[in-house]
Amino acid sequence: MPWLSRIVKAAVTILLVLLILMLIRVNMPATKVGQHFRAWALFHDGSRLALGSPVRIAGVRVGEIDKLTIQGDFARIDLRLQDDLDIPLDSWITKRAESAFGDSYLEIIPTGDAQKLKSGDQIVHVEEGSSTDTTLRTLTRAMPKIDNGLDTVHDFAMSGRRWANSSLKESLEDADRWLAEGHIDKPIAAADEAMAGFEARTQRAADALETAHPDFDNALDRYNRGIVNARGSIADFKKSFQQGMANAREGMDRIDEPAQEYADITAAVDQGSGEDWKGTLGRLVNNPKTADDIEDVTNTIADGTAGLNRLKSWLGLRGELNVYGDPRVYLTAEIRARNDKFYLLEIEKGPLGDIPADQLHDVANAVQYNRYQSIADSVRFSAQFGKTFWGHVQLRGGIKDSTFGIGADVLLRNGKLRFESDLFGSLSYTPRLKLAASAAVFRSLYILGGVDDALNAPGFLRIINGNTPVPQQFTTLRYGRNYFVGAALHFDDADLTGMIRVYGAMLAALIK
Repeated sequence: MPWLSRIVKAAVTILLVLLILMLIRVNMPATKVGQHFRAWALFHDGSRLALGSPVRIAGVRVGEIDKLTIQGDFARIDLRLQDDLDIPLDSWITKRAESAFGDSYLEIIPTGDAQKLKSGDQIVHVEEGSSTDTTLRTLTRAMPKIDNGLDTVHDFAMSGRRWANSSLKESLEDADRWLAEGHIDKPIAAADEAMAGFEARTQRAADALETAHPDFDNALDRYNRGIVNARGSIADFKKSFQQGMANAREGMDRIDEPAQEYADITAAVDQGSGEDWKGTLGRLVNNPKTADDIEDVTNTIADGTAGLNRLKSWLGLRGELNVYGDPRVYLTAEIRARNDKFYLLEIEKGPLGDIPADQLHDVANAVQYNRYQSIADSVRFSAQFGKTFWGHVQLRGGIKDSTFGIGADVLLRNGKLRFESDLFGSLSYTPRLKLAASAAVFRSLYILGGVDDALNAPGFLRIINGNTPVPQQFTTLRYGRNYFVGAALHFDDADLTGMIRVYGAMLAALIK
């Protein structure tokens, strides 16, 4: 039966084909990788990702996308990876595309962290990769904004053109007319004349310094002789002081005998014995009525002197040395008529001298005047009235360094720490601001420091001195902001009383 033979052949052939296909399928690698190792990540943009899209490390496929879901505002991508992978926990994951319009895949970028990712963990470090679709959508959203910006720029350009053709043109024409009227030329010419006058004054100052050079040397010689004489006077005073103290000791020894006689007389007066006058005086002393009368008189005198105690004062001597070596010396007196009001008097001797004096001299055959300023080597004085507020804040006003000025002080720790500020000088220019702080290191000795002329920029003004050599301090003039340090002595009423007693006794012993 030929049909049966054909059926058997067909069945054997089909069976062999099935066996061959089964062998091929068994030996083929699985198209899906990973079974139990899973991980997930959150992306802002999950477009062009599909189920089964590859997951790669360094270009080698190690898994695939198993699930795509929405979690809040993010796209959650669940991954199924190979079981034998050791992925660091801090690894990065990013989305990449093999072509501009093809599907994307995920790339894991391992790091050097020793801690490994476990199955079910989240890959937290996500780098959002850009795609053509994302770029196109971004451009689509940005184009209206660009159009609006271009319209704004166009409107601004049109407004600027109208403003340039109207307001700007008129302003330039007004400025041209203003310049043509000489508003700039006249001040420049005046400044040029002022500079010429200043140059002439500096030349005259140089000539004056050149003339004063011999007198300055003679003054230094006189100072040197004065110092030598002062040393001799100090030595003589020391010797006289020692002799005076010895004489005072001898005088005290001679007082012992009169003192004993005085004690005998007072004892006789108290007992009412001895001569008639002693008995009478003793009765008066021991009489209670006499004691009451004397007490009334003393109370009256005490009430009268109490009013004088409200008048308190102190004297001060202060020296300041700035960073450029110019010294200043102040002699200060403060008088307090009441607890909250006081008067401040001060005399200053410094390198600035007295207030400059102006003089105008007309020039022959010329319609102009020359202005001269001379500064005398003299002292400046201060006289201010002040009031105390809250016990430690003082406000002052009056004359400061021979000009009008005001000041404020803050006293801490019973006056042992002082902060002082003064504003004075001409009102037509920048005034002179002086800030200082002082602290007591001993009972009457203070150290101080601060800044003077704080509002004006510092600088040096060169003085033309010609060919004759002059001392260094006469070659430049320092002006503006300056820093200083110094020390001060303060003597109150108690100090002055003690000094009068000690030095008065010394003087009396020397005279005797």
